[in-house]
Amino acid sequence: MIPSKEYLRIPGPTPIPPRVLNAMNNPIIYHRSVEFGNVLGETIEGAKKIIKTSGDIFIFSSTGRGVMEATLVNSISPGERVLVLVNGNFGKIFADIIERFGAQVEILEFPWGEAVDINRFEDYLKNNRSIKAVFVIHCETSTGVVNNIEAIGKITSKYGIISIIDAVSSLGGIEISMDEWGLDFVLTASQKALMTPPGLGLVAVSSKGWKAVEKSTNSRYYWDFRMYKEAQNRIPKQTPFTSPVSLILGLDEALKMIVEEGIDNVIERHFQVAKAFRDRIKSYGLKLFPKKEEWCSNTVTAVKSPKEVDSDLIIKFLKERFNLRIANGLGNLKDKIFRVGHMGYQAEEIETRAVALAIKSVLEENLNF
Repeated sequence: MIPSKEYLRIPGPTPIPPRVLNAMNNPIIYHRSVEFGNVLGETIEGAKKIIKTSGDIFIFSSTGRGVMEATLVNSISPGERVLVLVNGNFGKIFADIIERFGAQVEILEFPWGEAVDINRFEDYLKNNRSIKAVFVIHCETSTGVVNNIEAIGKITSKYGIISIIDAVSSLGGIEISMDEWGLDFVLTASQKALMTPPGLGLVAVSSKGWKAVEKSTNSRYYWDFRMYKEAQNRIPKQTPFTSPVSLILGLDEALKMIVEEGIDNVIERHFQVAKAFRDRIKSYGLKLFPKKEEWCSNTVTAVKSPKEVDSDLIIKFLKERFNLRIANGLGNLKDKIFRVGHMGYQAEEIETRAVALAIKSVLEENLNF
């Protein structure tokens, strides 16, 4: 039985625009055909405009976690020293994946609710010159904190270290300029600000990143970037394995929507919507989880649950009264914060105003706040 429609305001998956749904409803086409090769090429070019790179981009049938692993096995080898910058739940997950592939993982940890301290990060690199790669989450979805990826990219370039950036919940809603910032691997997924259903993972690779791919001794087959590059150079352009054709048709349309609006305009819209939501939430007497507003993400807002109120109750009443779905905290923040997504198609001021008012109503009428 298909459940009744609920209003998703979680940090992904996000609601899908009608244009994208219509594109995915087109008849299936052969994944080795000229027609699909043209669509794949258009999709890659669209993604390059969003990531702001002239380098290679590969599209996988995968979740975000899959392209985390894909990037890892192509960028480092067992025994190499790598640094993971951790300021939330997804940074910890990145570290866990890397450890399973035999790298020497070092963790530089920062308090949850704070951004990566750039000076502390650079000092660590100065004193640990054998670090091969740095892994970091751009938008730490678990805390609503955005990290300064521009500064991190420029520092890793300065020291000749590979940068691997998880942009799953930021790309398409928060500025990324891969080539200008000197980033080597940027990975993301389809189901957040890219406004497409879950199932696609994307990885962009710089020329410096390619040197790491060629040197990596990790075993790889399905994730092998070299196979994807070779397949994309064929005529017609294709992927090495069966492509998720309908999802790629949808992503192609979503990227066209972003390009038509203008990526800089899209990013400004996300900023304005997020700021309006934060201002409204604060006017109700609620507190944001990030310790400084300058650290707040423009794609997901993390809010402290009022004292002695489990966030699970807020989530429960929103679902019962409004059929509205927001997200709980993760890890040690479970039941202590709630998280509201405002990315992609849902990043509209009228939408976030309605969500804020619903939260206020539940707090006042059901939880005596």
